[in-house]
Amino acid sequence: MARETVITRFTLKGREILSSYASMTLEGVMTAHVSSGKNSWKIEERNGIAKGTSDGESEAIYIPNDKAIKSIDKNIAPLLPKKVTIRKPSDILDACRAFDLKMVEKAGSNKKTWGGNACLASSTVFFQTLLAASGFKPWEVLTNGKKPKNFYMPNIAFNMVCGGEHVPGTKQDVQEMFFFSMKDKSVKDVFVTGTQFFRQFEKNLVRDNLPTGTAKERGFVFPVKDNFEGLSRIKECASQLKLKETDYAIGTDNAFSEIQKTDKLRQEGKYDLRFSGQGIKTREELVEFDYSIVKSAKNFVTMEDPGSEHDLEAHKLMNAKYGDRTQIVLDDIAVTQMRFIIPFLAAPERENRAGNSVLIKLNQAGTFTETLIASQIVLGVANAEEVEMFLTARKDIKKTMADLKKLGVKSLEEALANIKNGGFTAFFSHRSTEGTSEFLPLLPLMFGSVSRKVWFKAGAPNGERNLQNYNPLIRAEEEMTSKGINVEVAGFEGLPDGVEIPALKNNKK
Repeated sequence: MARETVITRFTLKGREILSSYASMTLEGVMTAHVSSGKNSWKIEERNGIAKGTSDGESEAIYIPNDKAIKSIDKNIAPLLPKKVTIRKPSDILDACRAFDLKMVEKAGSNKKTWGGNACLASSTVFFQTLLAASGFKPWEVLTNGKKPKNFYMPNIAFNMVCGGEHVPGTKQDVQEMFFFSMKDKSVKDVFVTGTQFFRQFEKNLVRDNLPTGTAKERGFVFPVKDNFEGLSRIKECASQLKLKETDYAIGTDNAFSEIQKTDKLRQEGKYDLRFSGQGIKTREELVEFDYSIVKSAKNFVTMEDPGSEHDLEAHKLMNAKYGDRTQIVLDDIAVTQMRFIIPFLAAPERENRAGNSVLIKLNQAGTFTETLIASQIVLGVANAEEVEMFLTARKDIKKTMADLKKLGVKSLEEALANIKNGGFTAFFSHRSTEGTSEFLPLLPLMFGSVSRKVWFKAGAPNGERNLQNYNPLIRAEEEMTSKGINVEVAGFEGLPDGVEIPALKNNKK
């Protein structure tokens, strides 16, 4: 007989805490009474959410912290169930779905009435409480309690070089440049390689009399000469550590909404490479510039935000031309919203898709369940009824179906089947938790049980905030291995279907 855990007497409140971005943010705090068999105890969980990273009209909208705290007390706490009974992990997801659906229905468009921050703090701490009370592990959640035979740790994107808006006076338009260790089968070894790489990179900067300071994501900030110096330094560092092209990979987060700031540029479909001084580029010229970055390394594997959040055409053009060469990650344009993700990925033809990967951020969606469903859609394991339920609650179903009709896709089921057949990837991102919370790693630790196509970024391998997102993976790997689960890092096989990396083709020869 399955074990049974009963959770009652829920309390929920909001609290202000200090954010790692030098501001105040919101923390959800929950207590509950737990009973299992003859044992009973009180549990308290908390989860802080990132500040200042959710301010677009298309994503969950944050309100001032004092108003969000009042909203939690007045609007959200009364929605909590009187009792949750857990016999299997799906009971946790069912309870979260019911709680989150009520918020989605009542919180206003993009949660602007109740506050996306209030909703997210409440939603995440509720899931966290149920998971902790039940004793189930995150890798058991999507297998409904069954021990997975294989578990795939995500490929880790270590931020090494910062530019763009992060660095005043930079000559680098690209906002972040990543190093990936692709030779290591263990995630612990990935972190060992990542730390060695970081220290070697720092030594090279000292050698060249350059500053070794870091930016928000802890990548290095130094006066680069152009858009390619950072990439060259990553390759130099790899060579010094005797890494072959197939041992590591390179990627970028272009964040190119930052170079299409004005209404005039948006209307004309143009971009201002103002950081490097290259001036105005057409959409087509920008795509060629993007590709010059991709082809600068035979082991280049991922490019996030190759165009502006206002320029769907640029993303489609990039995917049509180079979607078989690299992972094209949708962030600012998709904002972890299923109403965008579905039509952006559902077209049968590559030239009509906006990309082949989606960045997943809790803070953009505004609830745990919406983030979960968005991830399931991308990875081809979503339930159509559940997707329709939340699209309807958000009042997004009509627009989504109209967008699908333009693509020649007749139903939601057909759209989800097309996405499944596409073999896309989910790229889980930082900027979703704060304080001492280790909530964010729960997402890759759930999906590694059902898919190899998982990626993760939480900054460079330094800084307490980054490490609280990375260290849980090491602990989880050790625990799963001790239970006889085969754990390995996703590796190059974690790329979207159809993507061929030149370094791998050369290696085969």
